[in-house]
Amino acid sequence: MPTAAPLRVIQITDLHLTARPGSRLWGADVDAGLNAVLAHIQERRPAADFVLATGDLVGDDPGAYPRLRQLLEALDLPVYCLPGNHDFPGVMGQVLRDGPVRWERQFSVGDWQFVLLDSSFPRTPDGHLAPGELALLDTALAIHPELHALVCLHHNPVPVHSAWLDTMTVSNSAALFAVLDRYPQVRAVVWGHIHSEFAARRGALHLLATPATCMQFKLDAPEPQVDDRSPGYRWFELHPDGALHTGVERVALPARPHGLTRRVPA
Repeated sequence: MPTAAPLRVIQITDLHLTARPGSRLWGADVDAGLNAVLAHIQERRPAADFVLATGDLVGDDPGAYPRLRQLLEALDLPVYCLPGNHDFPGVMGQVLRDGPVRWERQFSVGDWQFVLLDSSFPRTPDGHLAPGELALLDTALAIHPELHALVCLHHNPVPVHSAWLDTMTVSNSAALFAVLDRYPQVRAVVWGHIHSEFAARRGALHLLATPATCMQFKLDAPEPQVDDRSPGYRWFELHPDGALHTGVERVALPARPHGLTRRVPA
């Protein structure tokens, strides 16, 4: 008897797009990285069913959302978004209110449910889940205990073994895991923010971070420092029985001059 095809999902994160093309983030060409990642996604076979965009969609520029929507609509796939600490939730909610590229809070496809949380907190790079976000998560999971679940947010809810990034985790992550621990159908928690790849387990729960579409961070550096690794994205194959397969694709860009090391300004 043939096995049902898995749900194929792509996660992109930390686009840091601005309203005008050609911006650079600590030396990295923001548009070049994003365009290369989007082109790579379009070439995937089998094609993805939809895309999750997990925050810092714009780089402190509220005027960038219309261009963001235009670029992501070219994928010809549904793109479900959530905000990060460099986003503007009010503006984002207006521009990405509907259509194929939109801010979505929770939805279900096949045997899987997806819950998108807002961990941004005004005027700080730190993460926090307001009571309403935790209530949204609790309610969504309680309504669909029969569905396997994947929970998305922007900030890392666990330490990633980085001296400086671990100062910006979700401040009330214990409250998050208190909710998650009540719902065994949750298979994974996924996020961005750290501009790097990360994978761990909490019992049966996958804990996964995804590289940025722009510049990358060195997790093991004692202070903010840019990595030479290429931009990337994460793919998922989500099976009807709850099995989850995932990996990271890096997208090659022209090499930087030999020996160049860039530090992120404090």
